[in-house]
Amino acid sequence: MRVTSITEYVGAAGTYLEWPVSIGDGIHSDVAPSFNQSFHLSAALGTGSEDTTTVWIAVAFDVPGRIDVDALSWAFEQFVERHPALRTSFFADDTGVRRRVHAPSEVEAGHPQRTPMLGPSELSMHVRARMNALCHPSRSPSYSLAAVDRPDTSTILCGFDHAHVDAMSMTVAAEEIAALYASRRTGRPHALETVGSFVEYCRGEADTPAADLADPRVADWARFVDECGGTTPAFPFDLGVSLGQSAPQATAVHTIASADRAERFEAGCRELGAGMFTGVVAALAQASSNIGGPKRFPLLFPLHTRRDPQWARAVGWFTTNAPMTVTVGTDFEETVTNAHASFRAALPLAAVPIPRVLEVLGEKFRRTRNDVFMVSYIDYRGVPGADCARSNAHHISNVTTADDAQFWVSRTSNGLSLRSRFPDTPEAKRVVENVATELARVLAAHAVTTADVDELSLVGPTA
Repeated sequence: MRVTSITEYVGAAGTYLEWPVSIGDGIHSDVAPSFNQSFHLSAALGTGSEDTTTVWIAVAFDVPGRIDVDALSWAFEQFVERHPALRTSFFADDTGVRRRVHAPSEVEAGHPQRTPMLGPSELSMHVRARMNALCHPSRSPSYSLAAVDRPDTSTILCGFDHAHVDAMSMTVAAEEIAALYASRRTGRPHALETVGSFVEYCRGEADTPAADLADPRVADWARFVDECGGTTPAFPFDLGVSLGQSAPQATAVHTIASADRAERFEAGCRELGAGMFTGVVAALAQASSNIGGPKRFPLLFPLHTRRDPQWARAVGWFTTNAPMTVTVGTDFEETVTNAHASFRAALPLAAVPIPRVLEVLGEKFRRTRNDVFMVSYIDYRGVPGADCARSNAHHISNVTTADDAQFWVSRTSNGLSLRSRFPDTPEAKRVVENVATELARVLAAHAVTTADVDELSLVGPTA
């Protein structure tokens, strides 16, 4: 799956089909939004305006021939019915952001509206405009189910407000919608396994006991925040925006290693007792230092929380964050060793829910930026829909505003790719381009000559 942004995504011209979806009135739920959902929804719903730019994620993948409207309507309905995260809507009242849940029987996909497209650029602008309009938290439902109809190869394209999904949900969507669509077209029954409810996952998160500063994990979180000046880590370069200000977001996508080079780089990391994630973060810290950055490189990294099998193929926002600091050594081997040690020490901290950490930190923590400097890693070769490269699958993010840099490293059968999100300023563009170029050079310089690795590919960092 190629990770990109809507400004970078270009699809072939065709007729745009958009399904109106209804999920009924639903009922009020006593399950509070998760921490991620609350953080995301509070600002969007607090404005009371649907014109507010929102954060949505989309998946696009190809299917052969023209779109079978009846089959895809059925597939969309089945997909939404399967996943309670998509049968959830949110609203704000005097008590904060609250949840409604909708029964499977309330789901209905109507007949699609058709919009002929004249060319790829017009299609891209239309997709962005429609998803900005439909994938807003104040809407019910807050997602877009669509397709681009063409004579030879068509594209199914679905966008979701971030409150409903995470990155892995996009691979689940690509796999399941394709399977349901093919089943309906061919008449062969589908065999999708039962999945857990993200609403119940949120209930469990809300029931997590309070933390205590005496807990060594919370103490380590507090130490990390203190070392970052009482706030979240920041990208260690001037991005052309002052503290408290933001700019329109820019996006860049770079290929940083071929498949062969990625395998050889990982083999070198394994020889040092580390894994691919820690190797990539070490390389990023080394690259930053090489172009004038500091030797100390603090960051947050997201991890999935799908450890229970019932969540493995569920749609929802199953992520948390952990802190680590990479100290650049006298050589790259020392940097990798330092990164691996920091990563292993960070893993227990991820088990403490972020809201519990913030409760304990209280006034010791203050937020100075909207964005948090983070580095994400996903190996798409071992997730649901791992073969989606054959369907030209794309993970597409919206473009909003930014006040810091964030990086997503994705691994596919084609190698390693880096998607960067940063303020659209000359300073930020220059430094991100320099970092990406130097990162590719560091990866190439430390790819061993031969690779003999028995690898288990998982979502997120594994070592």
